[in-house]
Amino acid sequence: MKLFSILFLLSLSVHCIKAQTDSLSKEQSESISISSQNDFYQYWLQSDRNFTNGIHITWASHHFNNKVMDKILFGLKQSTQKEFSLTIGQDMHTPENAELSEVDSTDRPYAGLLYATYKKVTSDYWRTLRIETNLYFGIQGPAAFAGQTQNFMHSLFLENKDFNGWDNQIGNGLVLDMDITVHKMLPFVGKLYETNVFGKAHIGTIYNYVLSGLQFKIGKYNDTYYSKYGVRQKRPPVINDSKNRSKARILMNEKRSIGDTFSDMLYSLNQVKQIYFFTEFQVGALFYDGTAQGSLIQFQPSPYVLKVEQIDPLILNWVYGINFNLKRWMFRYYRVVENDNFKNKNLFGWGEVSVFYGL
Repeated sequence: MKLFSILFLLSLSVHCIKAQTDSLSKEQSESISISSQNDFYQYWLQSDRNFTNGIHITWASHHFNNKVMDKILFGLKQSTQKEFSLTIGQDMHTPENAELSEVDSTDRPYAGLLYATYKKVTSDYWRTLRIETNLYFGIQGPAAFAGQTQNFMHSLFLENKDFNGWDNQIGNGLVLDMDITVHKMLPFVGKLYETNVFGKAHIGTIYNYVLSGLQFKIGKYNDTYYSKYGVRQKRPPVINDSKNRSKARILMNEKRSIGDTFSDMLYSLNQVKQIYFFTEFQVGALFYDGTAQGSLIQFQPSPYVLKVEQIDPLILNWVYGINFNLKRWMFRYYRVVENDNFKNKNLFGWGEVSVFYGL
């Protein structure tokens, strides 16, 4: 309930900000969404360990497009669309044994995060290129109230099974992170499928890592480089025509048999009915994990944290999911399977359920 209250107060304050459009005078795709992450949302690898629970509420709106954040956050100099959003999120990380009330130095520590994320997405529809930048600001530790949230959720769904070790969680510290992701469509496309490659760098007080990956989508969907999530819009943004097109864009539009002007393409960019499957393969290197080692800017000591030699730097992730929409409602489920960077060095996973509404 505290997350909802914070978001409501933020929405009231943001309404006082003068609405702005991007440098090309185009409206962005706008939506509100709520997502829940939990190991419970999967059939295999159900286990309350590592990342076990999260909730995120997002408002994507031109109200967040202001000169200050536009300068701070990286993006394409020339884009067909800019999208800004604000997210309030809370994450919970736990060891495997929930019954222990004392410190288990053989496993990862408890850790909770409460933070806001300011996102800027710049896309070039014609060159099939997108840059996303996220700025995270918040608190780690007891002040994030993660233990209270997790035990409340378990009391609702799991017969009041509490996690008894939250008193041993990592102490309060600063969350101040930024990440940048670059997406590019490859010329391996068809009428109902596409292939994208991406790279990501994350730096800050909590996470420091790099990764790259390959994504494949198949089904009926709004164009990936027209809007970030593809939620159907009541007033879809307008883009200018251009002859500077990537090979992937030329092939994609030929396969879909759509015209060369925005008015010809609009129906395929803002479809009423969508359903598609996607999968990603990611590989990278982890340099620091504050959810196990503590924030790099710590406000109080922690009962214990892991040392560098106790963490595996290899990142291997497999992500897959499905999206479908009804009018301006969009529903998404995806699952993440990761290698365990801590105790067991084997696989663990979690799922996410999200609901979007296009404004």
